[in-house]
Amino acid sequence: MSWLRSRKTVLVILLIGSFVGLTPISVRIANPLFTHPFRPDWPYSILLVWPDHVEVRFVHRLSEVSPRPPDAGYTFNVSPERQTWVEEQVRRTRPRNPDASFGIIVKQLGPDRQLIQLESWRDGFTGLIYEARPDAIVPLKTRHAGPLDSMTILSVHSLVWGGLWFLAWTIYRIMMKHRPSQTSTFAS
Repeated sequence: MSWLRSRKTVLVILLIGSFVGLTPISVRIANPLFTHPFRPDWPYSILLVWPDHVEVRFVHRLSEVSPRPPDAGYTFNVSPERQTWVEEQVRRTRPRNPDASFGIIVKQLGPDRQLIQLESWRDGFTGLIYEARPDAIVPLKTRHAGPLDSMTILSVHSLVWGGLWFLAWTIYRIMMKHRPSQTSTFAS
């Protein structure tokens, strides 16, 4: 009886542990569901890099900041040697809403080109993925998720977790079916 009880306890621990452990994988799988083609009618934030500070400017039209005027003191470019400093400055920048914060991911595509994902986080997030060059930006994707979109992540997570356990159960059943039983071993 104790063998059966310890087997059930191990199964429960594996179920709970796998549910928690698979969460980062499920979030990565669900992430593209919040990325949409660029929507020029949505307002968004753009990163302006000045020599001594950074600015996250909220704009309604891209033409408000790009292409950069020749006499402007800012650039859109995040040089590799300043990337860490720029990311820290953006994370310290407070949006207009005091309960929100900014998140940024910068991927270097070359010395004068970066892929920037800039988002404002609160109950959900909204943001823009764009290619930054020294004098212009090229918007690529819009990112958006509301508070209820966490249910999307939970749905994906449940499918991944349930699918993995269904696969494990199926493999177990097939192995048990093809395993010689004790009665057939005694008969021979």
